[in-house]
Amino acid sequence: MHRAVKSLAVIIVVLFAVALAAGYIYTRQSVVVPHIVPQSGQASPVTATHTFLFENSKITVSVPVDAGVYAGAKATDKSVSIYGNVSENIWVTDSYLAMVNDSAQDSMYESLLSQFRKIRNDQNLTSDEYLELMAAYVQSLNYETTPDNPAKYPVETVVDGAGDCDDKSLLLAGLLSRENYKVALLSFSPESHMALGVGSTASLYKDTGYTYLETTNLSYVGVPPEKLNGGIVLSSEPLVIPVGTGPTQYTSGEETAAINDLLKITEQKADTLEPQISSLASDLPAKQDRIKQMEAQMQSLRSSGNVGAYNAQVSTHNALVSEYNAKLATYKSLVSTYDSYAQVHNYIVTHAYDRKGTYAWAKANMPA
Repeated sequence: MHRAVKSLAVIIVVLFAVALAAGYIYTRQSVVVPHIVPQSGQASPVTATHTFLFENSKITVSVPVDAGVYAGAKATDKSVSIYGNVSENIWVTDSYLAMVNDSAQDSMYESLLSQFRKIRNDQNLTSDEYLELMAAYVQSLNYETTPDNPAKYPVETVVDGAGDCDDKSLLLAGLLSRENYKVALLSFSPESHMALGVGSTASLYKDTGYTYLETTNLSYVGVPPEKLNGGIVLSSEPLVIPVGTGPTQYTSGEETAAINDLLKITEQKADTLEPQISSLASDLPAKQDRIKQMEAQMQSLRSSGNVGAYNAQVSTHNALVSEYNAKLATYKSLVSTYDSYAQVHNYIVTHAYDRKGTYAWAKANMPA
């Protein structure tokens, strides 16, 4: 599922200061973004636990979060104040970056990343697999949205264990940027959607300079959705909001592209086979009934002693049986081939948390 980006609240304020000595009026231009004010008197910490699949493992992370920070984030008025003639791209960029990087969340980020680093070291993950680990965590959080609700701070998404496209993208951008990945938010204003852009050596998305990473559900790095929820197609050029400028890039884009190619091939093959199978499935019972009726007639002729009439029908009967058996064999072969393509297709769809394993399995099991 894919949820539209929630609108950022905006307060437009134009300040004029009169410089009497100089005899002119000037305008100060700036953007004032909200920030978290931790609330005192809160029990601490709140423990956020989440279990998800990654490669061959079931991973559980349990994050202690300062209850005052969480409560403060929830209570924050997320309106953006604009002074002067500031373009939308500027205030949107400033507001999202402020939400990702609010210093009150530093402890939450560090607690979460310390667990991911331990998993990386224990499982000897490559930099690509480490990125996929964090992506699988965020993607597997519950998809949840409410109308006219402002975007969440990452600390809210972690504690709630849920969010929609912008909530989850902000969280993953914060995690990856702190681990020195090149990462950006991709904001699609006309389609009201947000995704992540990741520095990559392959499969760059449009003219962004990044590969596409969907955060709303489990999906492969570099594979944008054909359609969003509601049938919306991403056709606009997104606003690119750089969050992390580190040197680490994703280098397995060719593998995910190959996986996506196999997904499309299996779907096309299945679509081609379906009408052939359906045609045979509807034709075979009629042929079988005709053979049974003919056999009953032949048995009656034989029982009555009319051997000549019986023998006259033998060749026609045998031809019908031969035709039926040939079509039945074709039907079984087509069904078997269809099942093989469907198996590969379904495996790819259901194992997006395991790029490395899926690539190897799909190549080994793809019908010749």
